[in-house]
Amino acid sequence: MPNVFNYHDYRLFLGDYYEEKKSSSPTFSYQNFSQKAGFSSKSFLFNVIKGKKTLSRASVVKLSIAMSLSKTEAAFFENLVYFNQATNYTERNFYFEKLNAIHPVTTEASIARNLRKDQFEFYSQWYHTVVRSLIDLHPSISDPQEIAKMIYPTVSTRQVQKSIDLLLRLGLIEKLEGGTYTICSKILSTGQEVQSLGLQQFHLTNMGIASKALQELPKNRRNFSGLTLGISYETYEKICRELETFQEKIMSIAERDEHSDNVYQLNFHLFPVTNIQKLKPVLTVTKKTAIE
Repeated sequence: MPNVFNYHDYRLFLGDYYEEKKSSSPTFSYQNFSQKAGFSSKSFLFNVIKGKKTLSRASVVKLSIAMSLSKTEAAFFENLVYFNQATNYTERNFYFEKLNAIHPVTTEASIARNLRKDQFEFYSQWYHTVVRSLIDLHPSISDPQEIAKMIYPTVSTRQVQKSIDLLLRLGLIEKLEGGTYTICSKILSTGQEVQSLGLQQFHLTNMGIASKALQELPKNRRNFSGLTLGISYETYEKICRELETFQEKIMSIAERDEHSDNVYQLNFHLFPVTNIQKLKPVLTVTKKTAIE
């Protein structure tokens, strides 16, 4: 049976469980699975796996029994369901911490748990990408204290050392014979839910750092601007696509820079500042206001 501790999405786990049972017993069906779990609808589990239905607390218990999950596995599965079905950052973070508090009994599950925590840590803390970028810009510097001195806002030498250790564990940098480091082009295969939660924390932290930069840095060292727009949702989506194209262009410009000497953080924020449901068309034209 698939190991539930290796999953970031309970729907994928249920889907793999079904496929495993189906491969070993061709007569096994969604109807059999539903009946074994005590569900009256034979299509219920199919719709859950496809993302069309969600699980209640009672349904979680029924499935845990039907799949013969151990006490620890059942606890992980239950919190994974709540984590996936959470509707806001606070709830997701709460259940993610509960997932990490469960101590698996097998070595494989423990490795999966530690990797999940490391991946979340990488995405959630702003200075990990900064440390990695500084290693790329200054490959001759390996002393955490020297790296810490180059980072704004201030971080401790201990934080930099922990960041280096994390990047090494994730395979995003490697240590050379001379004691220096070099970056690797490895791509993290993080579960979408874990990555999303980590990135939310990353953006929350960066908004605080942006506020600090706006107050402390002279204007020639930071660029802040904003637009207040009266637009439709369709135009919002179009702007989002344009922003993606622009980000790709910025990345291309940065990659061609042969004289890089600093690390910058570029954030894009586009969000509603009103809460108006769709109204009847009006004849007035909303002006676009630029704020700098």
